[in-house]
Amino acid sequence: MIYSFCLLFVLFFIYSFIGYVAEVLKISYSKHRWVFSRGYLGGPYLPIFGMGSVLVIYFLQSYRDDVVVLFIMSLTICCLLEYFTSLLLEKIYNLRWWDYSYKKYHINGRVCLENGILFGIAGVLLVRYFHPFLVSFLERFSHRTIIILGVVLIVIMMVDFFLSTFVVFQIKDELEDYTEKDSTEQVRTKMKEFFLYPFFSSRLFTAFPDILTNKKKDRSKN
Repeated sequence: MIYSFCLLFVLFFIYSFIGYVAEVLKISYSKHRWVFSRGYLGGPYLPIFGMGSVLVIYFLQSYRDDVVVLFIMSLTICCLLEYFTSLLLEKIYNLRWWDYSYKKYHINGRVCLENGILFGIAGVLLVRYFHPFLVSFLERFSHRTIIILGVVLIVIMMVDFFLSTFVVFQIKDELEDYTEKDSTEQVRTKMKEFFLYPFFSSRLFTAFPDILTNKKKDRSKN
């Protein structure tokens, strides 16, 4: 059971990383410059892609031989996940982390037909070809190796999640100035500044709130 869970998490991490790479390439191409600041977490992975992949794999294996149904169901699952993730993040942080209102056939700017089609195609390729190949590759490693790798990746992502959440809530007031509907790049830039400042000034992590308070006081004096 531990092995199965760790194997699943390793797959989740790999798909999250692949999603990050795909997102970076897509956004960089559209903006004609390299853009690496994507996603809520600090690391090079987007859990929404990992979750979407796991859901598609878990629920749609039985449709592996029916490409049309597999495509439609993959599109549906991923679009629902993307829509409600966007809604949840906006409710929590009062920020829109991505926006597709400039594209044709979108729903409240949270999902769009273009991405839905890409999700459907990716679901077909994932279930029919890539996932079986990846699982067969990972099964070459011992159970012990997969368990250790899984635990390490879980720890990394959990630490990243808690630190990122802590920082975003600490700088939440400063983020209210952002009016763009896709605030991901600005938020990540502000988070990096927040992380780096204490290290350069040799301050402890527990002093972060004081640093933020001091910054606000300095601005108010000006």
